[in-house]
Amino acid sequence: MADIAIERISFQLTPSAEREVKKGHPWVFDKGIVKQNKDGQTGAFAVIYDKDRTFVGLGLYDPDSPIRIRMLHRGKPVTIDSDWMKDKISASISARRKLFADGTTTAFRLINGENDGLPGIIADYYEKTLVIKLDSGIWIPYIDLLTSLFDELLKPECVILRLSRSIDIKKIPEKIRDGAVLKGAAPKGAVIFRENGILFEAEPIHGQKTGFFLDQRDNRARVEKYAKNRDVLNVFSYTGGFSLYAARGGASSVISLDVSEPALKAANRNFELNKDDILISECRHSTICMDAFEALTELAKQKKRFSMVIVDPPSFARKQSDAESAVAAYQKLTRLAVGVLDSGGILVSASCSARVTSQIFFDAVSKAAAKAGRPLQIMQKTGHAADHPVGFPEGEYLKCLFAFAK
Repeated sequence: MADIAIERISFQLTPSAEREVKKGHPWVFDKGIVKQNKDGQTGAFAVIYDKDRTFVGLGLYDPDSPIRIRMLHRGKPVTIDSDWMKDKISASISARRKLFADGTTTAFRLINGENDGLPGIIADYYEKTLVIKLDSGIWIPYIDLLTSLFDELLKPECVILRLSRSIDIKKIPEKIRDGAVLKGAAPKGAVIFRENGILFEAEPIHGQKTGFFLDQRDNRARVEKYAKNRDVLNVFSYTGGFSLYAARGGASSVISLDVSEPALKAANRNFELNKDDILISECRHSTICMDAFEALTELAKQKKRFSMVIVDPPSFARKQSDAESAVAAYQKLTRLAVGVLDSGGILVSASCSARVTSQIFFDAVSKAAAKAGRPLQIMQKTGHAADHPVGFPEGEYLKCLFAFAK
């Protein structure tokens, strides 16, 4: 099988960057490059040598990103061809099929980027619809190959492409756009799937991420275990993922709070999809369309109280310089959340900001609650769902805290 490289560029790194690559880190930053033999296009093969011209590793080159090289291989030289790609994708698919063999979950992550050895690629599967999300333009030259391999291994009815906002669409072919259908016909409406037996709709072309927040699956299941007879407030509810699980767990009532009216309408549709489940149908579900900070403040003024409050905001730190303000936002949210939480109630607080470490996040939430006079008794600290493996520090973005508030 022929090498798939569109171009090759030779690189030498700083000693510290070379050590990180040899230890297995998947990224080489621009500041870690000492020299390269020429300029090149996005997606070119970046071949890294040490000062003695001994092969170190190979990755894909992105001249427009601070992450200049995303590593594919290190150690002894190999040929990166379609068979190599097929083996990588096949291994990830096999691992997921073992996780979800019972059929109660029909949407999951097949490829988790760097953590599955394919940096910059996310692939999520919803029933028969595959969504490929590219976090970097390095894979644009190989998109036809990727589509072909996924088609061979999965036989999806539809393949949809999503693009990171960091990709400059002015520099890529016109047919490559966010929401492009690479195979089959675009879904007519939402895609319906099961997660632990609960029905949900996903919007793979226009929805957030690839259409649903699959990474919180295990944490949603934990909420179900704690929800019985509780009045639950789900803040930043999006389409009601945590709300449905709380309802099936026997919650007395659930309020889904989000600033997006379309998301709340989808939450109501998700409840309707599950009307045959007695516990879900009997749970009183209502929605509040309002900014989360303003709504929590207003609920506190109204003396509203809940026995479980779930806080799952979007990322507050898209770059490292945002980390400090993100921590302040988490602390403010915690103060507002415990302000509407009953004594002995459960706080579920999550963060998806990779630039805020787990320890900093957990400390920030605990300190904010204590300062508000509501010290926390920690029940559980959790992270990613099993189909979202973590292979390097920056890949560990999701953390979630379960705690009783005194």
